[in-house]
Amino acid sequence: MRRREFVTRTAAAGAVLPLLPHLPLLPRGWVGDAGASPTRVRPFDPARVRLQPGPFFDALQINRRLLLAQEPDRLLHMFRITAGLPSTAKPLGGWEAPVNELRGHYTGHYLSSLALMSASLGDDELKARGTQMVAELAKCQQALGSGYLSAFPEELFDRLRVGRPVWAPFYTVHKIMAGLLDQHTLMGNAQALDVLQGLAR
Repeated sequence: MRRREFVTRTAAAGAVLPLLPHLPLLPRGWVGDAGASPTRVRPFDPARVRLQPGPFFDALQINRRLLLAQEPDRLLHMFRITAGLPSTAKPLGGWEAPVNELRGHYTGHYLSSLALMSASLGDDELKARGTQMVAELAKCQQALGSGYLSAFPEELFDRLRVGRPVWAPFYTVHKIMAGLLDQHTLMGNAQALDVLQGLAR
């Protein structure tokens, strides 16, 4: 699809949105009906859904192999360095490189991925990997001694506070916190909640 065609279709779709509440085929209360009770949407346990053999299941298995192919020591490298702990792992590159100020955010995504996929597959190996990662992050937090946990020093927040250039420390810490929360919520990992609460404090 060409850019012009995309923009035209998107604009047309936007123009139709205000009309949706007035269309007779939509259920009462779907959009903009002040007299209707709100529609209830509830989250459900990922364990209640199982994919059957097919292309989506195949893609899930590829994702599983990718998660297990990640080297925990490489993911933990900059967390350990920041905490003053020894690490001989080869650092990751790209956005996770030691010189990149977003380093550590992928580890948060990784924790979430492990939790979500383990819950949806009932996969003990993925759960064990998440438990291992949380335990190692807890060691980093303990070594720092303040509750702080990240793959970069707190100095990035100091720079933000005084208006000096810095790249997204709150975003990065949010990803780490989200991963810890997913490990607790979906995997029942009590240590993940302890680490998360320490970081929140």
